[in-house]
Amino acid sequence: MALVMEPISKWTPKQVLDWMKGLDDCLQQYIKNFEREKINGEQLLHITHQELEELGVTRIGHQELILEAVDLLCALNYGLETENLRTLSHKLNASAKNLQNFITGRRRGGHYDGRASRRLPNDFLTSVVDLIGAAKNLLAWLDRSPFVSVTEYSLLKNNIVQLCLELTTIVQQDCTVYETENKILHVVSFESFFMGFTAHKDTQGFTNLPINH
Repeated sequence: MALVMEPISKWTPKQVLDWMKGLDDCLQQYIKNFEREKINGEQLLHITHQELEELGVTRIGHQELILEAVDLLCALNYGLETENLRTLSHKLNASAKNLQNFITGRRRGGHYDGRASRRLPNDFLTSVVDLIGAAKNLLAWLDRSPFVSVTEYSLLKNNIVQLCLELTTIVQQDCTVYETENKILHVVSFESFFMGFTAHKDTQGFTNLPINH
């Protein structure tokens, strides 16, 4: 399954208004002006200082804030941001695979004592911390404009937050190492639909979010 984010250039006036609601509080006063003029995505991507002034945005500082946010939208629309997202998602995927491999490798060893021991190995904890760190790095990237106002990215962000919470909770529970490992494997497997998350551009200029679930 793939969630496809519509190009910003195809946004309707309503989608532009939804995007504006995610901007700084000082810019919310201009939403009605954008609504009145029915500014769509294509117009937004090419908006100028003069056009903003005609829309009632007379303060230079406010114009700059809007134009900076539009620059981010342009980067998203034309794929200039996707390489960073791709890199972060690959790191998340690699950390998850490393944790899975660490657990399965330990169990194949001849001296595995996870069924009796309740003390988590330091290497195991390090792998969990690495996965949480990779997840938080991707979360930090998604938790900002323009991604924060896009539904598809918000869903991914919520899943990443849930992953971090579950991993943190599991390693603090009082149970055997074997039981802890099983819970970790279940969470990582269950959340695998965004472990392979990769942002890229297709030939039509869409930003695709592949989800393997």
